[in-house]
Amino acid sequence: MVPPKSDRKWTKFISSLGSIKVNDLPARMLISRLKMKTAFDTSEACKQQAISDAYDFFMKNQVSLKEDIKQIFG
Repeated sequence: MVPPKSDRKWTKFISSLGSIKVNDLPARMLISRLKMKTAFDTSEACKQQAISDAYDFFMKNQVSLKEDIKQIFG
């Protein structure tokens, strides 16, 4: 359900943080935090860290975020 970190969907996820709509409040908070983080630091290392943070969050909460994960990565 959650794609591996190496999947190109993660790069697309990071580049489209401003347009992603999710229902779950913690997921919205994560996306806002990642959007601010990557806006101020556009380095590849920052993007990879954002992908890692998002991956960990979605893996840990994949049961409760099932619909949002489908919407984002489906």
